[in-house]
This record gives sequence, C-alpha cells and structure tokens, in this order.
Amino acid sequence: MVDWNDPDLEAKLETFSVQLFYVIFGLYSWEYIRSSHVEIALIRRQLPFRWPLFSYITARFSFLIGTILLATQSSSLYISGDCQSMNFAIMFSINVAIGCSTTNLMIRTWLIWKTSYLRILLVLFSLGHWTMLTLFVATARASTQNGVCIIHANLAYASAVVIYGMLYDLALLVLTIIGLLGMPSSSTLWKTLVKQGVVYFIINIVANVILLILNRLNLNRAMNAIFATPAACICTISSSQVVLSLLCSSYKYESGRGSSVKVPPMTTNFTVPQLSSVDEA
Repeated sequence: MVDWNDPDLEAKLETFSVQLFYVIFGLYSWEYIRSSHVEIALIRRQLPFRWPLFSYITARFSFLIGTILLATQSSSLYISGDCQSMNFAIMFSINVAIGCSTTNLMIRTWLIWKTSYLRILLVLFSLGHWTMLTLFVATARASTQNGVCIIHANLAYASAVVIYGMLYDLALLVLTIIGLLGMPSSSTLWKTLVKQGVVYFIINIVANVILLILNRLNLNRAMNAIFATPAACICTISSSQVVLSLLCSSYKYESGRGSSVKVPPMTTNFTVPQLSSVDEA
C-alpha cells in the first residue's frame, strides 16, 4: 500500500508538480498565441470593443500572468523572496481567470433571458461565486519549508468553492437551454449554443470532480493541489473557445442572412472575421 506521507514520495510529487507547471505554461502560451486574433483585431481597431469581451480578455490575460508567475517561481534561477506576496499574486491571477471564465457563460445566459428578475438572480449567482473566490484567496497563507514555498488553504473551503462552481455551471446550462426553447430548433445559433453549453459543462465537471476527489481524499499536501492549476487551465481554455466559437457562428449567421440583418442580441452584435478577411470587411 502506498504511503502518501512518505517524504521521498512527497518530494517526487512536488518535482512532478513543477514539471506540470511548465507543461501548462507551454500549452497555455501556445493556445493564447494561437487564438489571439480577437486581441489583435481590437488593438488594430478592426473590431469595436463590446462589454461582454471584457471578461473574455481578462480571463485569458489573467491566467497567462498566473502561469508566467508559476513558471518563474518554479525556476531554479528564481531568488526566493516574499513567499506570501508571490503566491497571493499567483492565486489572485488564476482565480480571476476562473471567475471570468464562468462569467463568460453567465453573460451569454444573461443576453438570452429578457426577464429582469432572472437577470438579477444570475447577477446574485455571479456575485456569490466571485465572493467565494475572493475569500479563498484572502484566507490562503503561504510559508517556506525546506526552501520551497508552500500554500496552506482550508480544504473544506476549497471543496466548497469547487462544488459551488459546478452547481453554478449546471444552473447556467439549464437556464440557457430553457431560454433557447423559445427559438426555432433549426437555428444554427440554437444548435451552437446548446452544443457549447453541454460540452463546456462536461469538460469542466470532469476537471472539477477530479480536483474535488483529490481534495477530499487529502492524501498529502502535494496531491491536494496537484490538479488545481490544470483544472483552472481547462476551465479558461474551454470558456475562451466557447466565446470564439459563438463569435464565428455570429459572423456566419450575419453573412448568411444578408448585410441588412443584424446578429441576434445574444451575440451582442459583435463579430470576429478571420484576420485574412478583416481588411475586406
């Protein structure tokens, strides 16, 4: 039977965690560059800024900063300084990315529903999620042990944050599907939104369930946190892909219906053509 409290095993797991950080840094950097045409179009003023894009851009940039800080902290060239401040910056960046990723889905559900009381409910759900993420960052502490910066967090509270996030995602999926029932099922946007919602929920539920199981098993300090960053990476990438897919679908919808027809409100009337066709638009 594996002795999860064996110091040698914990040291190997911590080494594996560092290697995993570099893998995530490389993967996310590649993904960020590959899908940066929205940011490029905004900088070149080929795409007008719309408020729903704020959470999309913030999520992507925040997680990029978090991975850079993680890679820097894990580097052999890093000079150990204020452990608490460094880990606060890392946790803050990653949790902002998680919050904004879920907000991307909330905004889509918000735009589908016209009922004011339901929109208020969505805002309350979102505020609850952000509050839990903020408290988690504020209550976490870090200390240096054997030259390694260790984060100390309440596992029960960490599990509560994960469970709330999963239930929040489920509520958004259900409300999105219910709101779309009033649209023709043959609509391309209808099919896209339903498919996106289901795929996003499945991907995130798998990632969060693995994280939750490891938290509840409490095998050792390294195992408790080993899947936290990968789960956040999966959440951020899948949420960003949902937004990009919807933007492309909106562009196709608008092009297919003619220039005199505007994109439905749920897409907030913004489109992202491919960079090669931007100058022609």
